Amino acid sequence: MLKRRVGFSLAEALIALAIIATMAAVLYPAMSAQLRKGQSTAVASTLTNLRDAIVAYRGNVADYPRTLSLLTNAPTVTATDACGNVLTAAQRNAWRGPYLTQNVSGSVTMADGTALDTLIRTPATDAATAPGTLTIRVINIDSTVAVDVDRQYDGTVDLTSGIILWNSAGSDTLKFIISIRNC
Repeated sequence: MLKRRVGFSLAEALIALAIIATMAAVLYPAMSAQLRKGQSTAVASTLTNLRDAIVAYRGNVADYPRTLSLLTNAPTVTATDACGNVLTAAQRNAWRGPYLTQNVSGSVTMADGTALDTLIRTPATDAATAPGTLTIRVINIDSTVAVDVDRQYDGTVDLTSGIILWNSAGSDTLKFIISIRNC
């Protein structure tokens, strides 16, 4: 009487492992590309929401905010605009926020990065009616995500000019540039 064999032989187990390893090697690049694309879309969407909230804030308060926190928290008597001028009582009363659905009390997390609370105005002070820029800085953004976001905003990839800037010095900082007038 023949005894029935139970289990797998070593050769069968090795073949199964080889098939699984081959499938993983083929699928991993596609899956990681989709994850990066998801991160890029999340970063671009959050930057668009922040820009729109800044524009809405400007429409009500008549100046640009100095911090992202002012988009969800009413300005205090010491709140300043993008040029460092203290907001007037009329401006503080004109605040109709929150301008974002998520609460901002410091920084904004997006994908693996963090948008810093303080906005940078260039030039630093208002030169009458001179145009300027307001910059949102996002730290810890890897180059692949920065390239994808740049392509979404600028249509091409040039991380040294346009709306999206990126450099790897220090903490992989992405800069989102918003054109403004006055403060």
